[in-house]
Amino acid sequence: MPKVLLTEPVPRALAQRLQALLPAGVDFDMVPTLEDADFATHVADADVLLVLHRRIDAATLALAPRVRFVQRAGIGYDNIDVAALATAGVLVAYTPGANAAGVAEHTILLMLALLKRLMSAEQATRMGRWATNDLVQAGIGDLAGATIGLVGLGHIGQAVAARLASFGAKLMYTSRHPVDRSTEVRLGVTYQPLPALLAAASIVSLHLPLTRESRGLIGEAQLAQMRPGALLINTSRGGIVDEGALLQSLARGQLGGAGLDVLEHETNDHNPFAGRAEVILTPHIAGASRASVQRIMQLAVANVVRFLAGEAPVDRVPGS
Repeated sequence: MPKVLLTEPVPRALAQRLQALLPAGVDFDMVPTLEDADFATHVADADVLLVLHRRIDAATLALAPRVRFVQRAGIGYDNIDVAALATAGVLVAYTPGANAAGVAEHTILLMLALLKRLMSAEQATRMGRWATNDLVQAGIGDLAGATIGLVGLGHIGQAVAARLASFGAKLMYTSRHPVDRSTEVRLGVTYQPLPALLAAASIVSLHLPLTRESRGLIGEAQLAQMRPGALLINTSRGGIVDEGALLQSLARGQLGGAGLDVLEHETNDHNPFAGRAEVILTPHIAGASRASVQRIMQLAVANVVRFLAGEAPVDRVPGS
């Protein structure tokens, strides 16, 4: 009887729904806590891992000699050592695009909140201060007429572009490989190399996975290339941005602000931007709408079912 292990605890009702999607006879188990000792106990006889955020690497495989397939329930896979698993003959898949709509909406939310100075306006009004003149003098922007640069044009980047078209923004993008011309026309986007995009855009929004190549992609040199007063949006992964360089750029007044749903280290006691009023922070929730989570989990379990049936899983991670 094959065993599928969910590597982190989720609400019991969700776990039961996932189990119901698996074929009869499959042993479904869930690690009840985030403790490493609990994980080691439950993973020893697992054949398939259904992974949320837990780190999966060579050390994991040493605890789980039977594992042959790792399914990441999510769009990123930076928590999985793909090379180590490939060396061991373990397949890895993920669920790209499953939360594209939710992330796209959250991205535009951050753009609008910064442009409209939402946080300052709401806080002043809540405290009884009608700060209309101060806010107008500080500058209130529009998406209409803004030049927006999308770094990455995969599932999420395309979803953002499609939604921004109705705002009347001018859209450009950069990516490792330009998309086909018909997609550019459909989305109303034009390709630019990264330096040209940074120099032209009033808003730069990041939509790419965290890989060896993308880590620190937006550093001191790239931030210096951005327009004075430009905004940076990151709903991808914190490690794509050099946070120290971003802090310095904000302190100098080079950038007008940032909207960050992700940080390099996402813990309660480490937030380098906590004291920056021009930064809007959210706790990595862009892709966590109920609809997105449901879609991710359904796609992930469907791929597990494929693997258990002897079929090739879809959406293999590059290098797996």
